[in-house]
Amino acid sequence: MTDAVQHFAINAAGRDFAVGDIHGCFDRLRSVLNHMFFDPERDRVFATGDLVDRGPRSAAALEWLGQPWFHSCLGNHESMRLDDPDPGDLALWLLLNGGEWWFAISETAREQFLAAFARLPYALEVQTAHGRVGIVHADVPGRLTWPQFLQALMAGDPEAREAALWSRQRAEGWLTTPVADIERVVCGHTIMADGKPRLVGNVWLIDTGAFLLPAYGDLTVFPLDELFTDSARSTGAASHPLTRVE
Repeated sequence: MTDAVQHFAINAAGRDFAVGDIHGCFDRLRSVLNHMFFDPERDRVFATGDLVDRGPRSAAALEWLGQPWFHSCLGNHESMRLDDPDPGDLALWLLLNGGEWWFAISETAREQFLAAFARLPYALEVQTAHGRVGIVHADVPGRLTWPQFLQALMAGDPEAREAALWSRQRAEGWLTTPVADIERVVCGHTIMADGKPRLVGNVWLIDTGAFLLPAYGDLTVFPLDELFTDSARSTGAASHPLTRVE
């Protein structure tokens, strides 16, 4: 992994967007971005990880990761693949997690994916006109401020990295306090039961089950500026007219 944390200056030229767990639903993401008049020359996309598995086009993740305007933190699905790139006896388990695509691509493509996954940071921090937005796949430990969390990630602290990839404390209601010393945090990992993003303290939980379309879920995409607005707080991005595309 190149950097455990990546920082991004304010985008003075265009807009920034946060997107929840994509899980191979890149056609859906492209449709939503087109509907929002996304401009790749000026705008940027920041993803919560879990780009692959379960959905229809996981192999497209490599192309998206190659775009200069697309950025993602590490998700637990990418981490699992790095930990065990040749699953062997775990093949059935991976299939249950939607990993069939991995067995359909070439060895060269697998090596390219592993190299790309290894470059993903545990957390992103983006400056906006309204303050800083932190992006991490799962959650931030309740005992840590945002700067302490970033420091722990950079130091290789196993508890902080485990929380970044796997924790569900805020999603399951065990933790409701804001993350201190950061204006907003965006997380994925846990699918919201009602299919709508949820605000817990200052933490937006935006995994709304993209791979479950059309039966249940959808892909949530937020303009980062809207993370601070009353309309985003009251309606949630899944029902926002700019992000819902029929």
